[in-house]
Amino acid sequence: MIKNMKLLWAALLALSLLLAACGSAAPETEPTPQPDTVLTAAAQTAEARLTELAQPTATATETAVPTIEVPPPPTLDLALTPTADLALTPSPDLAATPTAPVSVTTPGAATSGDLAEFVADISIPDGTDMDPGESFTKVWQLRNAGTTTWTTDYVFAFIGGAQMDAPAQVSLTRTVAPGDTVDISVVMVAPQENGVYRGFWEMRNPAGQLFETAVYVDIEVVGGASAPAGTAQPAAGSAQVTDLGLSVDDSSPGECPYTFTFTGRFELNAPATVRYRLEAGSDTSGFTFDLPGEQSASLSAGEHTVPYTLIISSTVDGWAEFHVLAPNEAVSSQAAFSLTCGP
Repeated sequence: MIKNMKLLWAALLALSLLLAACGSAAPETEPTPQPDTVLTAAAQTAEARLTELAQPTATATETAVPTIEVPPPPTLDLALTPTADLALTPSPDLAATPTAPVSVTTPGAATSGDLAEFVADISIPDGTDMDPGESFTKVWQLRNAGTTTWTTDYVFAFIGGAQMDAPAQVSLTRTVAPGDTVDISVVMVAPQENGVYRGFWEMRNPAGQLFETAVYVDIEVVGGASAPAGTAQPAAGSAQVTDLGLSVDDSSPGECPYTFTFTGRFELNAPATVRYRLEAGSDTSGFTFDLPGEQSASLSAGEHTVPYTLIISSTVDGWAEFHVLAPNEAVSSQAAFSLTCGP
């Protein structure tokens, strides 16, 4: 090792002499360190470096996180406490049960495009005398005063008063354009009892809506028997049931059994006791209806409805109509319905 150090110092001395020879004046230099001193310093530096590397790297002091003990969640008792018995009490049998008439505000009249105007009585002027049981044909002339064309699906319908054996409605035999006139004929039979009889008629569109203008036939039966008390048809000016109709909620449902709901409607022009009943029939062989009997109610003037329910449990094609017996006789047009049940 001493030999190597001597060689190092010899090299350093030679280099110093060479540098001194290259310049006119050499700068002051610090005293040349002795070889032993240099070696000692280098050894100390190396030792310090090795010691530093041998020491573990300092790390940030970690702050201890306190442990929070979370108590277990409480156990909930989910057992249900039974409440009072909620079993539904079955309602009484609703088969064809009428309720009291209820006043309504919706007239159900035809749209403004369907308007009729009375032009003339072509036959049987008002107050015409008739023999008891005499057959006659009443003819009215009407003008289409609206904007819709009356097709053969439009009908001229009886709405109240004395029907006098006339059909409930007659269909138009041709179309009537707006502004045109049409003569409408209805065959009737005079009652057997003496008295003044008046029947009201009105146009109705294919949707079943009545026009706003009604016309009437007015006759007087003479030469016959006196009418029994309470059976004569009312004269003009007395209480009258008009605008008679019947509708059904669903004419062809798809489930059995099914409860059909029918609604009869009518208008009363003065306070009166009204007698009425629901009538029904069917072409289905052997099918019969359990219908309620005749009902009556003392009503004020205005529009009224009478709801009925009818429970059907087997296949049927049927019809129903609303029949008013007093203060005047009137029958609504028929409301058709059907029900198809599985095997």
